[in-house]
Amino acid sequence: MTRARLRRCTTPAESLTIEAVHDLNRRLVDAGFRPAADQLALIAITLARVEDSGTQTLAGAFGRRKFWEGPRALSSSRFHALVRTTDKAQLINPLRRAVAIVRRTPVDVTALAADLFDWNERARNSWCFQYFGAGEADPEHLGPEIDG
Repeated sequence: MTRARLRRCTTPAESLTIEAVHDLNRRLVDAGFRPAADQLALIAITLARVEDSGTQTLAGAFGRRKFWEGPRALSSSRFHALVRTTDKAQLINPLRRAVAIVRRTPVDVTALAADLFDWNERARNSWCFQYFGAGEADPEHLGPEIDG
């Protein structure tokens, strides 16, 4: 029932009315993270929509092709819109719609939560490499960790 309520949330404030989100916040704080409300909401709402226990990244799932030269699971225009979004609260709705496209694909939720917690230039650049299946670039060349 909690996951279903989170899946219907479209704003950070809506998600913050759910007790499980505050439980997640306590676990994140215990792990050394101090999420802002928009970070916490983005993580909770997104994790409620994905399947756990995968090793594939969400960006990799977005870029997956069914056939060798077929279309990617998530269109490049939708993907570009995601990585151009820098505001975490504004990322909620497009990410919700994108996750719905790959909803049955198990993903690495730990990596996903870490990317959404940061959601900076480095994370967005990394998603680009994952989406296009180009492997990972040298982390030193992905960009700064903090948006400037």
